[in-house]
Amino acid sequence: MKKYYIGFIGVLLLLFAISANASTLQQLIDKAQKGQTVTLKKGAVYKGGIVIKNKSLKLYCNHAVIDAASQKDVITIIHSPHTVIKDCVIKNSGSSGWRMDAAIKVVGSKHVTLMNNKIKNCLYGIVAKNSPYLLIEGNEIASKSFSEGEKGDGIRLWWSSNSRVVDNFIHDSRDVVSIFSNNVVFKGNKAKHSHIGVMIQNSNNNKILDFKGKNNEVNIFLNSSDGTIIKSFSINNNGKYRGVVLVRASDTLVENGKISGCKKALVVNLSPAKAGSRNVFKNIVIENSNIGVYLHTTKEQVKRNIFSNMKYSHNKVNILNEWNK
Repeated sequence: MKKYYIGFIGVLLLLFAISANASTLQQLIDKAQKGQTVTLKKGAVYKGGIVIKNKSLKLYCNHAVIDAASQKDVITIIHSPHTVIKDCVIKNSGSSGWRMDAAIKVVGSKHVTLMNNKIKNCLYGIVAKNSPYLLIEGNEIASKSFSEGEKGDGIRLWWSSNSRVVDNFIHDSRDVVSIFSNNVVFKGNKAKHSHIGVMIQNSNNNKILDFKGKNNEVNIFLNSSDGTIIKSFSINNNGKYRGVVLVRASDTLVENGKISGCKKALVVNLSPAKAGSRNVFKNIVIENSNIGVYLHTTKEQVKRNIFSNMKYSHNKVNILNEWNK
């Protein structure tokens, strides 16, 4: 009986500590002046649901935990350019898909830096809207343990051009996606056990560099996007799904990569879409896959997909052109 009593008191003390830290954290943010640094206590636990609005702050967490207890967004940044969120453990967002409950939501804020954070059990990881010149670097992001269709994106950029997404590890999530966001650089990112490793949707002149993908349903997906560069990538899917997919993509360069163990390693669908444009594929190793290159294009489009120095090994079919009308 004594052990149960002590345990109950311990839980009460922990809940009190979380509650006390929670109000303190929002109060600290509210009281902070523009450009001020807010430093959290190492190992402390703070309640989430905090809002940084109309000010530029630097929030250094020292690996403190910010926990939203499954209530909406954990951290929201609104009209607060040059804000920095660094070294935080961010967890337990809400579960609303239509609301896009996220670990970090950035709205209308330029030059925000999100660095070295660990995001756990959040529906969406990082959601940015109308927030160009972001730096998203060195974060580990995992969604809630829902079915694939119920999970949110690890990173979602909307109208957030000229951003950099660097050295992040996204796993057990849905997508990393750039939508209506041009000149975004994705470099050194790793994606594992997710729906799409990196997706470029209606966005131009993006770069995907040094990407590593494993066991994702699609590793790299370009949709209605032009001028994408994909360079120095490695994909291993253990006999599942697809490696690199182009749909209505034009003026694409894909080079210096290796794709292994896919049902369809490289898929080119209705691409290049723009008249007079072309796609170039060179120095790519495709191995141990059911289909190496799968073409679903017109005869005219086939001529504008240029392949050079391609190496095929142990595929059931190296090249399959299924349509070609």
